[in-house]
Amino acid sequence: MKIKNWLLYAFVTTCTSVIVVFFLMIWSDTYSNIHTDRTEFYTEPNKNVKKVEYILENKMKYDSFIFGSSRVGSINPLKIDNGNYYNMTYSEGIPHEHLINIQLFIDSGIKIKNLLIGLDEFSYQVSFIKHQNQGLTKAHYLATKTDFIIYCRELYLRFPLGEDRHHIKKKLFGADSFKLNVSSQSTAYKKAQESFSRVKYETPEHLNNPTFNKPTFYSGNTLNDTIKDIQAIKNICTNNKINCIFFINPIHKKTYEFSNLKLLKTFRYNLSQITPYYDFSYPNKISEDNSYWIETSHYTLEVGGMILDKIHKNKTNNNFGKYIKGSR
Repeated sequence: MKIKNWLLYAFVTTCTSVIVVFFLMIWSDTYSNIHTDRTEFYTEPNKNVKKVEYILENKMKYDSFIFGSSRVGSINPLKIDNGNYYNMTYSEGIPHEHLINIQLFIDSGIKIKNLLIGLDEFSYQVSFIKHQNQGLTKAHYLATKTDFIIYCRELYLRFPLGEDRHHIKKKLFGADSFKLNVSSQSTAYKKAQESFSRVKYETPEHLNNPTFNKPTFYSGNTLNDTIKDIQAIKNICTNNKINCIFFINPIHKKTYEFSNLKLLKTFRYNLSQITPYYDFSYPNKISEDNSYWIETSHYTLEVGGMILDKIHKNKTNNNFGKYIKGSR
């Protein structure tokens, strides 16, 4: 009898603990995967999910989109005049995620006029499956056609990781937070552009910062799947008469040095078999000058402007960017 009582006690305790952790995780929602209207954070939220949710709630507000990783965050959508652009930039954005988001937008009745899609040297190295196992990079449940209950179970029915515990502790004890409102894009970019100055990027402290000796390094090979995803995006754009421009982001000299250049070359060739594109990834004066970089992964707003000048105005800065006609 005592054994049965002990087993019952253990079962009830375990179930209670699981339920408490589950709801504690939902309450915390570390990366704002379900509380998408939240504007205060203690750690970087899942911007992909937040932005997709925002666009779905404002279907008529934008007709053009910039897709890419956090690097394309330095491209000011207010500077493009052939459409009303929203920048979907988020951490480690990869082509498969762009593909399912674009399809979701179309299926939801959003009329897309233009797409500007930035690719990276890690676009064909980072796994979508890996992203789906991380709260920060997990795609919107509507994009993956996942039942909402299952989506929540995958996110929160688990032991809290270090970042979760850190977030819960800060939220419980009222630590300082930071604000991010994905609906205030125009105001944010206007403010960032007006306050931008090359001076702070030309100081000896910035130019000689030790962070420029640390490459942004990726490993892995998802090339075949990535090429299929890009082909699928191209097909969607053709079928829906969407003007779509692909480009490869600039790569800092130190990151380029540690990149898999053979794989990059193969990616460039395979991309050219699908579509014309602009390539800003070759070594040049921009990639070699730290004043154009925040660190070895992200370029500045000034470089973002140069990318737009090349793509939309055919202006060239220091031979920056090549237009690859492709075979189609």
